[in-house]
Amino acid sequence: MIKITYNKISLVLLPDVGGRIVSLQYDGSENLLESDPSQWDEEKRPTATPDNLDFKAYNGHEVWIGPQSQWWKHQDLNPEKKESDLFWPPDPYISSGNFQAQRIGENQIVLTGPESPISGIRFTKTITITEQNEVVIEAKATNIRPEPIAWDLWMVTRVNGHNLNFVPAEANNVEVSEPTHPYQGPATYKIENGYFSFTPLKKDKEHEECTAKAFITPSRPFMASLSGKNLLTIEFAHHEPSRIHPEQREVEVYSFATDHKESSLLEMEYHAPYETIPPGGSIETSEIWRIHTFEKEIAEAEVVAYLDKI
Repeated sequence: MIKITYNKISLVLLPDVGGRIVSLQYDGSENLLESDPSQWDEEKRPTATPDNLDFKAYNGHEVWIGPQSQWWKHQDLNPEKKESDLFWPPDPYISSGNFQAQRIGENQIVLTGPESPISGIRFTKTITITEQNEVVIEAKATNIRPEPIAWDLWMVTRVNGHNLNFVPAEANNVEVSEPTHPYQGPATYKIENGYFSFTPLKKDKEHEECTAKAFITPSRPFMASLSGKNLLTIEFAHHEPSRIHPEQREVEVYSFATDHKESSLLEMEYHAPYETIPPGGSIETSEIWRIHTFEKEIAEAEVVAYLDKI
C-alpha cells in the first residue's frame, strides 16, 4: 500500500494488485472511489497465473485492455479459456499482477507491471498530482511478443453505485444492455438535458439487484460522479467512433444497484482507440481527474448547469 499526498489530493495505491488506485480524497474528504479498506493491507494477495480465474474485486481504478471478447484468445497457456465464449475474468497479470513502483518526487509515481503471457503486453502507469490539484493518469502498453498484436486501452474507475452520474450524450448515441444475469432486474436510467445518467435510487423494488451497461459515444469528452459536495470529472481525449473497436464504445458505464448504498457500484469506463502494436512498440492513453467542490450538497439541476459551463 502506497499513499501519496500533495497539495489537497491524497491517493492510496495497491502496486501488488494491478497497480490500482483505491482511494482518492480531496482536502480530507471521504474516499471518492469505491473500495474496501480492509483489503488494502491484507497479507496474502492473488497470484497471477494462466490458471488463476478467481477474480477478487478490489475495485478502485485500474486499466484493462479491450476488446473484452479477445481477453483469452491470444494465448495457448489455458486452452479451455481460449476456446470458451466466457470472457471473464480479465487477464490476471494485468488486473492482479504485482507492479513495481518507483516514486518520482513527492507528487508522482511510476508503476511497471509484469510481462503478461496472456495478453502479450507489459503495462507502465504514471500517476501525477499536479499543482492545480488534478490527477493525471497515463497508461502505456508495450508489445512483448515478436509479432504484432492489437488492443485498446480501457480505463475503469469505480465509484459508489448511488452517486449521481453524468455523461454528455444524445439518445441516438446510447445503447443500454439487458441485465447481466436473468435473476436481476433492468437498471433504470434517463437521457435528459444532454446527459445520460443511471438512476439507481429509482430501481425496481421487485428485484434485489438491477444491472445494465450503457455503451455511449459522448458529445463531450468527460464523465462525472457526484459524491456529497465533491464532483469528480474524468476527462479524456475524444476520438472518431471509427477508431473505437466495434464491440466497445468510447464511454461505457456499468450500474450494479441495490437498495443499499454500501452494496451498489458504478463503473465509469473509457476506451482509447483500437490499435495494432508492432513488436516492441507501445500504445498510450491518459485521463485527467478534477475535483470540483461545492460549499454544500447541491441538487442535480445545479450539477447539470455547472457541467454545461466546463
